Amino acid sequence: MTTVLITGAGGFIARHLAQTLADAGVRVLGISHSDTAAPAYIRVFRASLGETLLPALASEPVDAVVHTALADGADAFGVNVAGTTRWMDEARAAGVGLQIFLSTLSAEPNALSDYGRAKWTLQQRFVDAGEVVFRLGVVIGDGGMYARIRSSATRAPVVPMLDGGRQLLYVAGIDAVCAVLSDAILAGGEGLRGSAWNLVQPEPVTLRTMVEAINRQRERRVLLVPVPAKPVLAALRVAESVPLLHLPVSSTNVRGLIQQGQRRFPSDFARFGYPVQPISELIATGES
Repeated sequence: MTTVLITGAGGFIARHLAQTLADAGVRVLGISHSDTAAPAYIRVFRASLGETLLPALASEPVDAVVHTALADGADAFGVNVAGTTRWMDEARAAGVGLQIFLSTLSAEPNALSDYGRAKWTLQQRFVDAGEVVFRLGVVIGDGGMYARIRSSATRAPVVPMLDGGRQLLYVAGIDAVCAVLSDAILAGGEGLRGSAWNLVQPEPVTLRTMVEAINRQRERRVLLVPVPAKPVLAALRVAESVPLLHLPVSSTNVRGLIQQGQRRFPSDFARFGYPVQPISELIATGES
């Protein structure tokens, strides 16, 4: 029987993937810095990035590791790069046959955020090691970035839209993402190794289109108000200069959203044989 170890076991994608794999008859182990995890796991080991993975790897033979763990905080870049690299090296030394790293479309060598730069550094290391990388956009379901967008879109009858909501978002449903990951694991990564694959539907949607679709699904009427980006960035920079003031979003986050939202990305979605779905259908599934 196949055994898979998922790091960041309590995360949005990890929880759904664990259930998908368990339904396929796979034994699923988890790594988590907390006690939060899905019932699909046979066992969850306590560990954070920077600590060792060896107790989990020694518990039984592991066929594949899926890396979803993510640290935040003051030294997020260093912790994510060093910690994930350590886990990759420990898994290889333990004889794990396949490793999958979940990256993002925002992964770039010159990304504005530590998150994007860390993901870029790590995805290159996994590719060079002959492992499998999937780059994700907005995964529609009950967590992650989509849940944050949904919360902002439904919080009040008036929704401010940065730059009119023209930013492009590349999406995929959580069920399709987990099905592709499960297929890749069960096939031993055949035909996928040594590359980074953009696991997003081929055509992006605008942020405004997504917000409108979310509110239609909930039968809500909202007023979408365009907000110019320059004043927002200026206000955030001033606020960031105030000591001890904690902001829910930074000027770097906003600049990154604008920067990425103006780009087009090639999609590898068709390679995996899952149907493209309209945004309204994806959101209806994500809301259920």
